[in-house]
Amino acid sequence: MKLILENWRNYINEVSGKGLERYATLISREIVKALKDDIIKNAFTRQGEVNFRLGDEGMEFLEDLDWVRYIKINLEAGRYVYSDAKYEFILDATDEERKESDIIINIVLPANRRGSYEDSVFSELIPELKDSLRHELEHSSQPTDMLMNIQKQIPEGDVWKSIESAERYYTDEAEVKAHVVGIYKKAKTMKQPVDEVLDDFLTAVWQTGLNNGHSEEALEPLMKKVRELWRYYLMSRYPEAQIELEEQ
Repeated sequence: MKLILENWRNYINEVSGKGLERYATLISREIVKALKDDIIKNAFTRQGEVNFRLGDEGMEFLEDLDWVRYIKINLEAGRYVYSDAKYEFILDATDEERKESDIIINIVLPANRRGSYEDSVFSELIPELKDSLRHELEHSSQPTDMLMNIQKQIPEGDVWKSIESAERYYTDEAEVKAHVVGIYKKAKTMKQPVDEVLDDFLTAVWQTGLNNGHSEEALEPLMKKVRELWRYYLMSRYPEAQIELEEQ
């Protein structure tokens, strides 16, 4: 019976995961479509920033996501292409309150001499966008008590306040799962080996730690622990992923 239940859980996780991957792709397409719209581009040219919400047309599938209400986009001009996101929910929310949760997407695009942006930026944006979306969709599927764990451990949200707080964040169950599925989605989009994409991400985390005043000596054991944990979770969630696990 225990084996049957475990196999059923694995099946459910696989099905829901594939569904969320598909939703990440669909939402990404709708965002890119909106960014190519003349109304959005003209507003960006005039103001250097645009805040908007994806409309209902083409987004009917959001009804399948019980704990996502709206997809909101904050677009601004910058020197490089960048995207991140946040799943906004009421702290300690009930299941009913979770229905009022939104995914906020922040996008930075470089402006050309006319003050607009070129369509060529989308080839760089889309992998980042799908990573961010898949990460936050994973959070949207997680129970409130799992999400609240890191909120309670780092209430100010300052991940790099100390090495200990960074370790709590990057080894937290909700964050391990969300980061890994986002990285996997990005690797598939870019058609690159997932372990390379994961290591590139962790290199950026390492650099962020250095920029926040932590030494290489302090960061080394943290990054080794995080890398090992993420790689093992990657293999357990995506057994078909091409990645070699290192011997202990």
